[in-house]
Amino acid sequence: MSSFFQGFTAFFRGMGFSISRLGVWYLVPLVLWLLLVVGLSFQISDWLIPYLYRWIEAQTGLNLSGSQSENAWQEILKTGLKWAVIIVVKILLWYAMSRYMKYIVLILLSPLFAYISEKTEEIITGNNYPFNMGQFLKDVLRGMGITLRNMFLETLLILAGGILTFFIPVLSPLVLLALFLVNSYFMAFNFFDYAVERKKMGVSKSVMYMRANRTTLLGFGVAYNLIAFFPLLDWILAPISAASGAVLADHALPQGKSSATFNG
Repeated sequence: MSSFFQGFTAFFRGMGFSISRLGVWYLVPLVLWLLLVVGLSFQISDWLIPYLYRWIEAQTGLNLSGSQSENAWQEILKTGLKWAVIIVVKILLWYAMSRYMKYIVLILLSPLFAYISEKTEEIITGNNYPFNMGQFLKDVLRGMGITLRNMFLETLLILAGGILTFFIPVLSPLVLLALFLVNSYFMAFNFFDYAVERKKMGVSKSVMYMRANRTTLLGFGVAYNLIAFFPLLDWILAPISAASGAVLADHALPQGKSSATFNG
């Protein structure tokens, strides 16, 4: 259990480290969040709202998009329905996109996370990795591939959990808890792999490393997901904090388990 708490606290130590040393980089996911979630969700909502208006008109007989009604109460009802549709659609789209697109953020910002992970290690250990464009691109592609792999595996487990709860509804709380823990593990996996890849581990050996330190990863991922319950923090604060925190967690692992000494 101590390794779980070491992983858990490492995420928050990474948050403090990255805010104090690398705070300017938090602007990058903020800009991406504004472009993808706010901009795109508003575009989709502007396209979707007229269709909802027409559906409500067919159900109620109210002409939501027409001229002002002569009946004052009818006009109040129309105005209330229009604003309700606008607010609900925009909020739901914003929330859904901010939650679902976390994997897209991890893929798009792979170059930034690779850089932050390397910079954190350089600061705490003095290990200097001279910039090599070929190696950097390899790190980025590796990060994208790991993220896609984990997203695929998690999707399969979500589908399996959904099927199980459909036939045995009483298991729903346990399945939801299990899926939360699975997601926590995979999120930690994504960020720990940047530190592991710099040690020239292949994917298969990286998976062995993750399994050997699964309790630490689980604690780290749970801390990540507690912050990620808040959609804005999910995009802006959690990922960069995790990129630094994973290095701190790996550095604190005992001999034979850290990426620098792991031999499988």
